[in-house]
Amino acid sequence: MSVYSVTVPCFAQMLRALSSLLSKGEASALERGYDPQILLESRLAPDMHNLARQVQYVCTQAQETLQRLTQQPVQSLTPPENLATAKVLIERTLAVLDSVDRAQIDEGADRKIAIELPNGMAFDMTGVEYVVNWATPQFYFHLITAYNILRHNGVPLGKADYVQHMFAYLRQ
Repeated sequence: MSVYSVTVPCFAQMLRALSSLLSKGEASALERGYDPQILLESRLAPDMHNLARQVQYVCTQAQETLQRLTQQPVQSLTPPENLATAKVLIERTLAVLDSVDRAQIDEGADRKIAIELPNGMAFDMTGVEYVVNWATPQFYFHLITAYNILRHNGVPLGKADYVQHMFAYLRQ
């Protein structure tokens, strides 16, 4: 498998699922009579980031992966202020994924990538190692945390909502 095939299409299908999860969260909140903004401010534990940050980080990981693999400057994203801006952030990230050149991403497989964290920790790895050991796990961590925050707040979600692309095959 190429680096492109384990990043761009996977990130895109899961970002579309995240947008759908947020729509279901909004509908559930309105149905139950509370402001959907509460969902964006919700978190699983006091020391964890809220849903807005989880959405930001999912989009960050997708975009940053492309930026690092193609030697572009890493850009910072800000947390969405409401569910509408969360969906816009996801749509913008999908547009970035859609615009990327497959060959450029695959060329990044052997590229040296260094990550420096604010606490002074640093990681040096190849593009493949970065994708497999950093970017993909981070992307899915924040995605499933977003899912769990919504579930924790009573949004009626299930496996078919999370991996809707797989369940679409069953309908064909």
